[in-house]
Amino acid sequence: MAVSLRKASGPQKVSIPTASQGDIAFLIMIFFMTTSMFAKEKGLKMVLPELGQATKIKAENILTVAVNPAGQVLVGDQIVNVSDVRDIVVKRLAVNSDLAIALRISRKAPYRLMVDVFDQLKLAKAERISLVPVIEEGTSGP
Repeated sequence: MAVSLRKASGPQKVSIPTASQGDIAFLIMIFFMTTSMFAKEKGLKMVLPELGQATKIKAENILTVAVNPAGQVLVGDQIVNVSDVRDIVVKRLAVNSDLAIALRISRKAPYRLMVDVFDQLKLAKAERISLVPVIEEGTSGP
């Protein structure tokens, strides 16, 4: 195989055709959009009652779980750890299957703590959870 080197008779201008680059970029973008999985919004799943479907619940069938502004979790009047909420609710549901949980969260409490408490209630298989608005001093309401 013979290789011959030929000297150029001057500077050669090399050009890259760019006419179809826009089309190629658009096709690549379409390809990735159709083959990628987009993250779905994750949040708290709640089934809200229809308007006018308020139900009366006996006081003995209500368990209040609260988070105060200091970030303390209370089940009834007792301060507990977040990890203990599940066990307490499971025991109370075993005794009373009609139990409804009234979840009272202070607006000043850490959001993450509210999510953790809600997760513990769901792990305990509590299906009747009511979010109760808390009116605190210095606020005008919900």
